[in-house]
Amino acid sequence: MNDDEDFISKTEQKKDSKKIQAFGKKICALSIDEINSFNFEEDILTAIKEYKSIKSNVAKKRQTQYLGKLLRATDLTNAYFQMQQLENNSKIEMRDNHKIETWRTRLMSDKDALTELINQHPTIDIQKIRRLINNSSREQKESKPPKSFRLIFKYLKEHII
Repeated sequence: MNDDEDFISKTEQKKDSKKIQAFGKKICALSIDEINSFNFEEDILTAIKEYKSIKSNVAKKRQTQYLGKLLRATDLTNAYFQMQQLENNSKIEMRDNHKIETWRTRLMSDKDALTELINQHPTIDIQKIRRLINNSSREQKESKPPKSFRLIFKYLKEHII
């Protein structure tokens, strides 16, 4: 019979509902620009904005349930794909930042690291990176704010990645 194949137990329905609510909370944690990229209907966007403005935990829980109800009524295939893309981009950015941090640390502690960096990335302005390293060392010795240390990161991010 067809009725048995289409039957979904209440337990399964509740599990699906909880998964969609958790997905809704994940969406609410994103920035407004990222949320707008999902192209949700206006009522869902309104529910997300209301969630972001709520301070009370109990009210947030109620809003999450309401958002889950709205999300269950829509096709979330594209939304799941979009979330996957955002998470992948975030992982790539974290990996790149880690790579830059490693280079910056090596440049500050190892004199040979600069030669290796220049060999791997010949387009780097040698004078500028050397000046930033020297300024950063001086700032550390004089206990000044790490302005040049941050500039090294910024410069490497622009020229390595």
